[in-house]
Amino acid sequence: METTTIYLLRHGRTKANEEERFAGRTAEPLVEKGRIQARRAGELLATRPVRAVYSSPMARTVETSEIIAGVLHAPVILEPGLAEIRIPQWDGRLKRDLFEDRESGYRLWKQDPGSFRLPGAETLVDLQERAVTALKAMAERHPGGEVAAVTHLAVMRCVILHLNRKGFDHYGKIEVKNAIPLVLRCSSTHLYVDGWLQ
Repeated sequence: METTTIYLLRHGRTKANEEERFAGRTAEPLVEKGRIQARRAGELLATRPVRAVYSSPMARTVETSEIIAGVLHAPVILEPGLAEIRIPQWDGRLKRDLFEDRESGYRLWKQDPGSFRLPGAETLVDLQERAVTALKAMAERHPGGEVAAVTHLAVMRCVILHLNRKGFDHYGKIEVKNAIPLVLRCSSTHLYVDGWLQ
């Protein structure tokens, strides 16, 4: 398989980002700053032959993807493998409230995220596996081509850890800004990081 380039990026800024709230799988829209960030990302990618924009199904990622795709004149394709981590017990809640709630599991998440477990919730292992699988499938659909993929902080952290062969104890140390593309290269044998596009 020829090497495929994937521009992986986090959605634009939301009110939940500003309020330190866990948006999760709620229908959280972008704020104006987030829409501006998405447009800038589209303009940055416009110098590349991007064929499609893959998007997590969450509202904030779809909105980001549609703005980018509008600049690129490319289709938006929904990809469930890029979705936010599924922790329904946290959706819409402030992080400080989760920290105070000893039943939420949030303290363990902050201290030892790889050990986090809640009934009906995804683990980081689950998330990492589905995200990496989705990225490899994208590469197979676009051999030698270039695509964008819009996702979430947790997904990007898990992908970066996988590619750098690091454990989940490094999870909280990875900074991922809104709407800045991370360049990934994928061949039949390798998936690797090639730096941030700025």
